[in-house]
Amino acid sequence: MVSHILVIGATGQTGLDFCHAALNQGHTLTLYVRNPSKLPADITGNSNVTVIKGTLEDVAGLQQAATCGATIFVSFAGPVSSSKGTPVTDAMKAIFPLLVANKFTRAMVLGTCSYPAPQDKGALKWKASVVLIKMIGGSAYQEFNGLGTFVTSQDAAQLKWTLFRVPFLGNGPEAPVTATFTGMGDDGMFLSRKSIAAWVLAEMGEDSSWVGKAPVLSN
Repeated sequence: MVSHILVIGATGQTGLDFCHAALNQGHTLTLYVRNPSKLPADITGNSNVTVIKGTLEDVAGLQQAATCGATIFVSFAGPVSSSKGTPVTDAMKAIFPLLVANKFTRAMVLGTCSYPAPQDKGALKWKASVVLIKMIGGSAYQEFNGLGTFVTSQDAAQLKWTLFRVPFLGNGPEAPVTATFTGMGDDGMFLSRKSIAAWVLAEMGEDSSWVGKAPVLSN
């Protein structure tokens, strides 16, 4: 079943891989981006793609995006090296009420293990990775911790959300994905971006077993 999907974070490599995979499946995309020139011609030239230029701080732009007619929201947004504060978390707090008001049925949001899910059992490798992010990641820890805390606080009966947490990312080929929680034994530390795209497309349905949960993904 094809859908109309609103995407933020589409100009990063994970977002681009998702857009290509979604278009190959026949989905319609509305891309809300800061810099449309970062989108390749094979995406912007596709008749199933609409591009809206705007920033995460632009309330009017977010309102325009939320009224595009899409019913599924996917976010690959995350902090960049120059980020200060928590702009992605702040934007999500503005976006979610708009999604509910405009009758979106599904929200898929990228996060990391900087936010610990209640089902996590933890493991030394995850604790070490979070310490590393705190040391060298600038505002990334605060951003992803706040993002996870906000998304998982939302009523999944109003908007069926999934916070999919990712480990270290690579540009390898699509491969099978394990969705689990930390400390479960099958919680790997690496994941290809193409695998994220395939997993999100497979899990967009309202009957996904991951609605209202925050799995960590790995290959």
